Amino acid sequence: MVALKWTGVVVLAWSMWLAGCNGQPNTVQSSSGALQEVAPAAELVAKARPPIADLPIPIGFDLDEGRSRNFAAAGARYVDHVYRGGADKFAVARFYKRHMPISRWARVTDMFVQGDIMLDFEKESERCRIIVTRGGGPFRSTTIKVQLWTTGRIQTPQPRSSRKGN
Repeated sequence: MVALKWTGVVVLAWSMWLAGCNGQPNTVQSSSGALQEVAPAAELVAKARPPIADLPIPIGFDLDEGRSRNFAAAGARYVDHVYRGGADKFAVARFYKRHMPISRWARVTDMFVQGDIMLDFEKESERCRIIVTRGGGPFRSTTIKVQLWTTGRIQTPQPRSSRKGN
């Protein structure tokens, strides 16, 4: 009886090893019945010096200056930038989910709406919305729209009063 249990355990372990640990590349069966190798998804890399320091931009995406603007005044800032590049929109979404927390942004929402990916992040008194779309037409470039704005009231710094003690 004990030998029968051990035989079952050995057969189970052996079949798991054959199924998952055979050292073969990841493959899927195509419609023709042939196996095709599947490469892992490529990860995008952040630019070393993006236009806005705490808003990462993937390499291969360029600022569309004609459709972008930003300004800062009285402790508040507003950014409305458009970037264009050729990466897959889902790879871009994974990029932001991975890189925004590095710049201390916390993800608030993650939506897929009518083909567009919309991600919202918060940090201190600021909110950032990133919308990733895949364009139509012959070139089908991917567009990243980054909107950042300050929320709530801006506290003006109070001057420190310095009293000299007796």
